[in-house]
Amino acid sequence: MGCEEIRDLLALYAGGESYENERAAVEAHVAVCAACARELDQYREVRANLASLREGSAPPGTFKSIWPAVRMDRFPAKPAPNLAWMDSVLRYAAVVMVGLAIGIIVHVAQRRPASPETLKATTAAAPVTIPAPVQPATMPRMIVPVRRAPASSLELDGTYYLPRVESIPEDRSKDY
Repeated sequence: MGCEEIRDLLALYAGGESYENERAAVEAHVAVCAACARELDQYREVRANLASLREGSAPPGTFKSIWPAVRMDRFPAKPAPNLAWMDSVLRYAAVVMVGLAIGIIVHVAQRRPASPETLKATTAAAPVTIPAPVQPATMPRMIVPVRRAPASSLELDGTYYLPRVESIPEDRSKDY
C-alpha cells in the first residue's frame, strides 16, 4: 500500500478500530515511512488529549454562558429592511381613507328624497322601447347519419400498410 491508502487507515489504527490485515499493513508501512509515523504520533496525541477532556464534567452554567455566542456565530441577526418611507405612505393613505369616509357619510346624511316634480320629469323625459323577443332557432326534425366508405380488407385484418419515409442514396449506403 502507498502513503495515501495508509493515511486513510492511520486514524482507525490509532483508535484501535482497524482490521487485523489493515493493522499489519499500517505497522509495516510506518516502520519504513517517517512522514506516516509522525502523522500516527499526532493521531495518538490528539486521541489522548480528547480522552483527558472526557474525564471531568463541565461546571454548571457553562452551556448558558457559551450558547449566546454560538447562536450569534451560527445564526447572525439579519438587518431589518429599511421601510421608513413606508410609514409616511401609510400615514397619508390613512388620512385619505378617513377623508373619504367622512365625505361619504356627509353625502348620505344630506340626501333628500326626490320631489314629485323631479319624478315626473325623469319618467316623462324619454319613451322606453322594448325590443321584440327573439325566437329560438329551429332544428331539423330528423337527423340523418352520414355513411362512410367501407374499410379495405387490409384494415379489417389488422395489418396496415405504412409507406417508408426514408430515401436511400444511389450508392446504396446509408449515411448515419
